[in-house]
Amino acid sequence: MTTVPMNIAFLGAGLMATPMIERLLAAGHAVAVWNRTRAKLDPLLARGATALDAPVQAAAADLVLMCLMDAAAVRSTVFGEHGLAAAGRAGIRARCLVDHSSIRPDATRDLAQTLQARCGLEWVDAPVSGGIAGAAAGTLAIMCGGAQAAFDAARPVLAAYAANITHMGPVGAGQTTKLINQVLV
Repeated sequence: MTTVPMNIAFLGAGLMATPMIERLLAAGHAVAVWNRTRAKLDPLLARGATALDAPVQAAAADLVLMCLMDAAAVRSTVFGEHGLAAAGRAGIRARCLVDHSSIRPDATRDLAQTLQARCGLEWVDAPVSGGIAGAAAGTLAIMCGGAQAAFDAARPVLAAYAANITHMGPVGAGQTTKLINQVLV
């Protein structure tokens, strides 16, 4: 799937996110990255990414992606003092936030509802399956929950690191599917 290069902000640069970001750069996207531990950005900056000083700066991107450790990190990154939501309704250019973090479906729905109310930004929960090797190879499976239009807008970008991208239903459906997948596997 071919996509037009976009300005992307990626919040988080851990073990899973790093190969995802590398594949986005290789696909020709301009990627700005933020991570709590700034030193983790160095290899990505050497490959052409730019650094964000705070998550709020991600509001200027065409699309915001996020892959963090847990719900507390997600909440802090989105709603903290310098979080994405601090940009407010008028300050956000992107139409959606795609969250690759694996968190509880009810937490996802609450976070999504709060972000929508504060900023008008759609939330796509998009946990992944396939591990670090799958991210590096571009073969991840992504189970998405959220509005169809937001999913459709994000899908071409996600194809840089995923071979199977499925819309499962409304916000929280991606997380629910991931939980079911974990139980079955």
